[in-house]
Amino acid sequence: MDQEILTRKQAMSALNIKDYRALNKLIKAGLPVIHAGSYVRFSKSDISEFLEKHKERGGEVSCK
Repeated sequence: MDQEILTRKQAMSALNIKDYRALNKLIKAGLPVIHAGSYVRFSKSDISEFLEKHKERGGEVSCK
């Protein structure tokens, strides 16, 4: 497996956010998650794709 899998804390660091609520808003906005039993993980490539997709729409993510 070539892709890097991140914990919540590592994903928050990669996204440059410090609040779990902000991470949950991004998940609700479409950030892909990997469920492994009771653990939640994130693919580094999924994070990059999510950011790139939202950058194309003006750089803002709607977190309603």
